[in-house]
Amino acid sequence: MSPLAAAVLAVGALAMVDLVLTVGVVRRLREHSELLRQASAPAAAMPGGMSGIASVGTPVPSFTAGPSDSPVTDRDLTDGTLVAFFSPTCEPCRDKLPGFVARYADRPDEARQVLAVVVNDSYSSHEARDPQSSHEAADPHGPGRPGEDAGAMAAALAAVVPTVQEPFDGPVTKAFAAKAFPSCVRVGHSPDGGLVVTEVGRWPQTPVAAR
Repeated sequence: MSPLAAAVLAVGALAMVDLVLTVGVVRRLREHSELLRQASAPAAAMPGGMSGIASVGTPVPSFTAGPSDSPVTDRDLTDGTLVAFFSPTCEPCRDKLPGFVARYADRPDEARQVLAVVVNDSYSSHEARDPQSSHEAADPHGPGRPGEDAGAMAAALAAVVPTVQEPFDGPVTKAFAAKAFPSCVRVGHSPDGGLVVTEVGRWPQTPVAAR
């Protein structure tokens, strides 16, 4: 084989190797792009295209919740207030509860800037008003005892932070479009004075027990 022919074959072999590597890189970039697209669109994974909580910048409508003798309103939320949603039917909520309570047990100043919302998602406010409309509402302490579980969770939270217990279509839950639990937001005021969501999904750190 002449030196020229050998050189041509070598160049051709290098070109084939380069082509194979280029195809591999392009394929890997496509895979990474798809993973990034899926990670940046969590709402698409929710049933029916729902999002789990109001997004940053969303205005918070007026609301009044809790007992009539000591209601909680949107006007009670100061800049930086954490609004945290729990549900008694949510296992991650139950797992998060002890650490959340421990976080604020000895921090009364921080605790005043928290609103915990226990969402009894086993029935709506309409069903609670009309016990004959569903078995769960007619007997909240029956099988599964959703009312009792929600009450126990609310009592644990109320011992350390302001707490509201309401059905899944309650005023605070609706104001923040909360559909996934546990979930949390922080709020603040816009230049025009309106209450808006300023941060989503950043939970306070759980204190580490001394060994």
